[in-house]
Amino acid sequence: MSRALNVFGLFFSLGGVLLLFLFGMPIRVETGGGTPVAWSTSAIHLQVKKFDDIYNALGWIGLLAIIFGTLLQAVTVLERK
Repeated sequence: MSRALNVFGLFFSLGGVLLLFLFGMPIRVETGGGTPVAWSTSAIHLQVKKFDDIYNALGWIGLLAIIFGTLLQAVTVLERK
């Protein structure tokens, strides 16, 4: 049982690291920034907001996966003693 938990912990940690590498840390800085008035339309701002929300959610999922994987590995270490 402890070996399986350790393997699942490693997979969760690896998946979390990959998500954070691809989508970045979930910080509260929007990437929309200031755009010239001629270029700014509400449709573009909504698309940028959607991408920000998706990247933010995937960043949090990656961070939580790393924490969960580390906890699974810690449980296996405590279980062996």
